[in-house]
Amino acid sequence: MPQRYKILKDQLPVSRLTNDVLLALRLLYDDPNDIANIDKDVHDLVRHPERLQDSYRKEWEAYVRRSLVLALKETTLTSSAEFVQCIMREVENIQNNSERYFQLKACVEQAERIATAENTHLFPTPWRQQLMALLLPVSAVTKPDNTK
Repeated sequence: MPQRYKILKDQLPVSRLTNDVLLALRLLYDDPNDIANIDKDVHDLVRHPERLQDSYRKEWEAYVRRSLVLALKETTLTSSAEFVQCIMREVENIQNNSERYFQLKACVEQAERIATAENTHLFPTPWRQQLMALLLPVSAVTKPDNTK
């Protein structure tokens, strides 16, 4: 990858995107033959809402970042302004007309509500439960007070 594309890839501020915009971009660049299955990921959020922030969001950011840079490298448009306008139109089209987007967005919004609700507590994942059980005795050990 030429240096300028690598720099661009490193500087794209995808982490600032809201989940709905990130989802639309992720759908825009979705490749049905890719190992990452966005539909499965989003539908898993019904049972595992913590995955949105724990793993899926970072995966989607990386996917979109990589896809944007590849699309820019392969574009036949003559200016970056045309490229930006094209992406804007395509994302707006998804956000306004895609039934798939509407369905997936509803699942993402539900996961967001669960994760941010004050009256819910997400159960730890099995690996986290194992680590907590392993490290529980550590909490009983206190450092000696060296101030005396």
